[in-house]
Amino acid sequence: MNTISKEKFYISIGSSIVTKRKELGLTQIELANKTGMSRTSIVNIEKGKQYPPVHLLWTISCALESTPADFFPESNSGMFVIEDNLPLKNVILKKAKKEDITEESISKIKSFILGM
Repeated sequence: MNTISKEKFYISIGSSIVTKRKELGLTQIELANKTGMSRTSIVNIEKGKQYPPVHLLWTISCALESTPADFFPESNSGMFVIEDNLPLKNVILKKAKKEDITEESISKIKSFILGM
């Protein structure tokens, strides 16, 4: 199993978002408008300075015609472990439960990431 720091993990996600946004020919302002977020938040997420909660990562991925997993770092073993040794799937589910999102959304997220 590969280990990655939380900071590097979010920098990698941000870099993947930038790549996909540019592939689609979108500006940061256009992505912000599509997601209902501020341009500043988009900039900070893309730089890895802001850690988007699961529901925002889902919103960004939908706006970029992708899935949240498309932005995750690649791993030979298929699973990364964040610093506290919790598998990434567990971290995502734990975060989803803490966020103010609907049970239907949590159910969709669960079915998506459990299929990873």
